[in-house]
Amino acid sequence: MRYTTGTRTTLAIITGALLGACERGAGDAADTALTKAVEAIGAATDSAAGRLAGREYSNAELAGFLGTYSDAEIQMGEMAQTKASDPEVRAFAQRLVTEHRALKTEVTNAARTAGITPSMAADIENVTERHQEATRELNEKGRGKPFDEAFLEHEIRQHKAVLDEIEDTLGRNRNPELKPVLEKARDGIKARLTRAEELEKKVSAA
Repeated sequence: MRYTTGTRTTLAIITGALLGACERGAGDAADTALTKAVEAIGAATDSAAGRLAGREYSNAELAGFLGTYSDAEIQMGEMAQTKASDPEVRAFAQRLVTEHRALKTEVTNAARTAGITPSMAADIENVTERHQEATRELNEKGRGKPFDEAFLEHEIRQHKAVLDEIEDTLGRNRNPELKPVLEKARDGIKARLTRAEELEKKVSAA
């Protein structure tokens, strides 16, 4: 698996951009900064998608990434359950938590069965810590439409990027031990992406 689109680049960009948005202000100023940060995430993700150079990652690193990705989504979902103002957005946040907890368990079990010890590529070892810091900062924000929109835009970008990576990995058929987990993750990401896009349209139009 290549950590070019949805892994080493996207997760690091997302956490860094969100943290930067929080540090630049509070209230309306923070909302504006957060919106700009999400736009920057989109541009960076699109740019990363065009960089095809990269190496195949091992089963251990792939399992490590899926676990880290799930941890980040669980944390974001837990935060959004309390900060999102729209009840359907809060329900989506709960869905993130539930489904990523299940995915993490499945990855752990599949790795154990295959004798795989999840590991982390050196360039994304600090992603969890940075994401937790960004989540803590965002948790200080008040509820409101700007938060709902930024949260949904974040999730749409994240899901698209990771979906690209998973489909690429499945297409290469180099990780048969984790194929069932990857296929289930792909299907879940597609369904959540569709729902996030529906909610974004609703919230933006409100």
